[in-house]
Amino acid sequence: MARMKRARTMAAAGRTLLAASLLLAAASMASAARSGPSGESQTWTGASGSPQSDPRAFHIKYVEDFGYKCEFHQTTTRDGYVLGLFRIPHGASQNSATPGKVAVLQHGLLGSSFGWVVNLPHQSLAYMLADAGYDVWMPNTRGNVFSRNNTHLNPDEEAFWDFSWDDQLELDLPAVYDYVLGETGNSDLVYVGHSQGTTMMFGGLSDPKIAPLLQPRTSHYIALAPVAYVGNTEQQLLKDLADMGVAEQLYKFGVKEWLPDEWILHYIDPVICDVSPTFCQSLLIAFSGCSLRHKNATAVANYLDVEPAGTSVKNVVHWSQQVRENSFTMFDYESPEANRQHYNQTDPPKYDLSQIQLPNSTIFFAGGFDTLADPTDVDHLILLMQEATKNDQSKFPYTYKVLDYDHLDFTLADDAYIYVYSKILEHIP
Repeated sequence: MARMKRARTMAAAGRTLLAASLLLAAASMASAARSGPSGESQTWTGASGSPQSDPRAFHIKYVEDFGYKCEFHQTTTRDGYVLGLFRIPHGASQNSATPGKVAVLQHGLLGSSFGWVVNLPHQSLAYMLADAGYDVWMPNTRGNVFSRNNTHLNPDEEAFWDFSWDDQLELDLPAVYDYVLGETGNSDLVYVGHSQGTTMMFGGLSDPKIAPLLQPRTSHYIALAPVAYVGNTEQQLLKDLADMGVAEQLYKFGVKEWLPDEWILHYIDPVICDVSPTFCQSLLIAFSGCSLRHKNATAVANYLDVEPAGTSVKNVVHWSQQVRENSFTMFDYESPEANRQHYNQTDPPKYDLSQIQLPNSTIFFAGGFDTLADPTDVDHLILLMQEATKNDQSKFPYTYKVLDYDHLDFTLADDAYIYVYSKILEHIP
């Protein structure tokens, strides 16, 4: 048994080292791609011509180059984090949104608002909603490249990174709702979450303190690649990180930021993915367990200009705990005393999805090739929704299964407008 365990650990380490080697190779190729014939360094710019060193300007110009107005807003959470939100206030051929139509698009783990706008307008949910008359808001969770500010903490301080998705659902989501509804004068909104963006909503609607801040103000909840339980995940890098306790060791040794904004993937020239799609696909698999199928290689390279957008090591530790324990609980401080200090009980509290307070309309979109929102875990989630809605079956989520989609296809696929977004527009007013 001991030999088998060592073998599994060595295999996991080998896969992690292979992923690291691919990423280092990407950095080398990207460096070569940005050098002139004489080898002299050249300044590389993103797809829309904005300097890569200014992601906010890059994001805005990227949207504006497609003919849409784009604004940047900020709101502050109760604990001082300053969150960045991008807004497309109306369609390309309009001067204003239809009154009462507001949508919030919340990205997933290591993602950002940029993932919603990277494809062409007819292929991207943000543009499609704007053209359908929606005022579209795309917030960024604490700690990513667009939300690295706090009223009393600096990103260089360890305390800045003391958060996980517990804090994002408890503090970030209500702050976004308050700001967006305050700015628009609306009483409710359409919420679209992807991956961890769904986790935040599942947890928030299951918490009796937070649900009243979200549920009455959500007209429709659209869950793309819904994630709560991840015990059956086949996302290899996440499984290896959990098995080896990589994030926990970094956390204990004082490393607090996971994938900073200087991460090498951001400097990949789009030419690389056009010239060598196989290599680009290897990068995507190493990073996310996804493939280039259904995706445009140039769009993926543009996506990697900004993403991975960063998070805290504590957040990755939290996900590792969920993988190992197959649970949907708050962060485990790994000792009865520490848990009691934070929760007044020896074990971390559970998010009880059987008691979730769903809005009137909830729709799931799940992928058959999704290795993170594994079909087995999604089916378990659906069973819990049945229990939660047994007294009001009208609130039971309608589920679409896109059999050959992986985890990132719900935001990056160039045919998602056919299989996903058109159906969203059918369901919402």
